[in-house]
Amino acid sequence: MFVVDKVQNALNDHGKGGLRGSWIHILGVAYKKDIDDVRESPALDIIQLLERRGARLTYSDPYVPQVRSTPRSSVQTRPLLPVPIVLVIVTDHSGFDYKGLLQSALLIVDTRNALKGIGIG
Repeated sequence: MFVVDKVQNALNDHGKGGLRGSWIHILGVAYKKDIDDVRESPALDIIQLLERRGARLTYSDPYVPQVRSTPRSSVQTRPLLPVPIVLVIVTDHSGFDYKGLLQSALLIVDTRNALKGIGIG
């Protein structure tokens, strides 16, 4: 709930409206950095909560090609073009180009302090 509230607050603070209908892109769904295991990943809960609030969701994770978000649906991996409204960094894989990502999203919610690792934030 904390991350979902941060996303909602970021949208509100920047006049982008609410979660319903907003494109939210999750960066990293694995449980931890540079692995393919999604068991107990916080991304799964974040995805479900955002879906319940009506957000349009996609994700990128070089280790996880598909993730099931509910028993009847799954969220597909997708490139970042066109640009999402909010990019949520959930797993800080070392292969992500964080400097490039700064230019590809209107808002970024960094749950792993990944941007601090490159001197930003």
